[in-house]
Amino acid sequence: MSSTGRLLPALPTVEAPPSSLRGRRYGEDRLYLLVRDPHTALAVWELTAATHARGIETARERGAPVRYQIRIERRADSRAEAEPLTTVNLPDALGGERWYVKLTRSGGEGRARLGIELPDGFQALLESSWVPIPPEGACAEEGAWDLPPEARAWLLEQARAARDPSRRGAYSGRFAPAATPEPPHR
Repeated sequence: MSSTGRLLPALPTVEAPPSSLRGRRYGEDRLYLLVRDPHTALAVWELTAATHARGIETARERGAPVRYQIRIERRADSRAEAEPLTTVNLPDALGGERWYVKLTRSGGEGRARLGIELPDGFQALLESSWVPIPPEGACAEEGAWDLPPEARAWLLEQARAARDPSRRGAYSGRFAPAATPEPPHR
C-alpha cells in the first residue's frame, strides 16, 4: 500500500456468492424433485428451524431418535395410486440440502417426501409437487398428445402457418410478411 492509499476510505468487503446451495438459506420450507433421466433424480430442499424442531418433538413424543429420510413415490398418472419407489436415509437433513437418488422404475410421475422414520411409520415433514419421469427408451414420434385446448389451438395455428408459403419468411406465423413499400412519387 502506498502512503496515500491508507488515506482513502475503506471499501466494504464483498463476499463471493456461495458456489452451492449450502449456506444459501431463504427461510422457507421447500422440497423439489428434479428428474435428470429415467433413472436419476435430484432432491433439493430447505428445512427451517421450526420444522426441524417439530420433527424433533414428534420423535421425542414417540421415543425415537431423529432419522431423516427422503422417500420417492411414483404413480402411473394423476389418477393412479402412489407407490413407494425408493428410500434414502440421510445423515443430516440440515447440513445437506440436496441428494441424488437412483430411480428403480421409469415413466409416470414422481414426488419426493422428506421426513423422519419412526417406529410406527414415516412422518412426512415436506412434500414436493408431482413431476414427470421420462419413460425408458426413445419418445414416441406418433401417438395421442394430451394437450389443453389452448395449446392444441396454438399448435394447429403454427402448423398451418408453416404450410402457408406466404408466411414462411415471416418472423412468426402470427404476423404476415412486410409489404414492399411503393416508390416515392416525383
